[in-house]
Amino acid sequence: MKYKLSELFAYRFYEKKDGPFVTLVQFDTNKIHKIGYDAGITNIDEIYANRKRIEDLMYRLFVRQGGKPLLHYPYYAAVYEELPKTNQLHVRFEEPECIKIPMNAFSKDEVSFTYCQSPRAFTRKDNHPTRRKLLMWDEAEEVINRYSFSEIEDTWIEMQIWNDRVLKYYYENCKKDCVSTFQVLERLSNEDIQNLIQKYNPYKDLIKPEFFVAPFSAHGLHHAMRVLILTQELSDMHGIDKYLKNILLYCAVFHDIGRENQEVDSMHGYKSFQKVLDMHLVPDWFDEYTLIIFKYIVENHPIDIEQAKAELKILLPKDRENVFFALKIFKDADTLDRCRFGFVNRYYLCIEKSQELMHFAYQLLRIYRENIV
Repeated sequence: MKYKLSELFAYRFYEKKDGPFVTLVQFDTNKIHKIGYDAGITNIDEIYANRKRIEDLMYRLFVRQGGKPLLHYPYYAAVYEELPKTNQLHVRFEEPECIKIPMNAFSKDEVSFTYCQSPRAFTRKDNHPTRRKLLMWDEAEEVINRYSFSEIEDTWIEMQIWNDRVLKYYYENCKKDCVSTFQVLERLSNEDIQNLIQKYNPYKDLIKPEFFVAPFSAHGLHHAMRVLILTQELSDMHGIDKYLKNILLYCAVFHDIGRENQEVDSMHGYKSFQKVLDMHLVPDWFDEYTLIIFKYIVENHPIDIEQAKAELKILLPKDRENVFFALKIFKDADTLDRCRFGFVNRYYLCIEKSQELMHFAYQLLRIYRENIV
């Protein structure tokens, strides 16, 4: 099948109460912090600064490539044939609405494109040919016919809209046909949230601020609580035995207590295990074999999965397959909570079925953020 952009649709998501003519760079610092808090985004200041830099760059590239912007910052839309029911575009909105606009309504010189979200397209360090490129219409059409094009966040097309005339027309004159409230079917009800809090309240006392170098940082006790919940939910989903599930519970509590910074640090698992020993935090029920499994998972949760698998052959004489699967569950729980940075990369998940908890992970940010409830 050969795609033509003129036969596809642009989907512009927005918060219903705000309308579609709102974008991050319009706000002052106080509003940005509130947006970050409401959405559960830990690094909103970094996201805001990065977005401004990238939008300045895209503006210059757009002009250089023949674009005719009437705006100094763009509005954004995702390009699809039909809107998929599972994606990360809508999940942060309380009442998401979406405008569906035929692509042929736009002039080619008033829109640009990136392969995946622009902040990722311009900052990813892999060697994909589309990285660090602003695509014009014909280039974007070539890309979707050459590479994967789907609802997965790394393979959709983001469109930057540099003239708001089409948005205004479809929002003001075609609202009945083109604007719809987007139902988030996976959203937890208030009753579900209260049941979740009640279910996990007994565990909150396991996670103490004094364990952490920076207890209220992005890798502090709130992250540990969410990873604990995600670990337990994934364990139930995959039906692992109670023994391994209980070990993973304590892995979640202690996995980041050795972190001394908020950067990429492949050694922090090792440091965390050493801190467990130094602070005499090993649970009383751990025997020697249990401690080996706990050590393996905590030390290897930030390590490449294949490297971790090779190490397992040295450490454990038995039950390797189940322990390795438990590690994958734990790595996926940790990865799912990367939604606090604004994005979960599905390709980083070890188990495909773990994707089913992506929306749940986003919602945990609203429940367990500045204070552990």
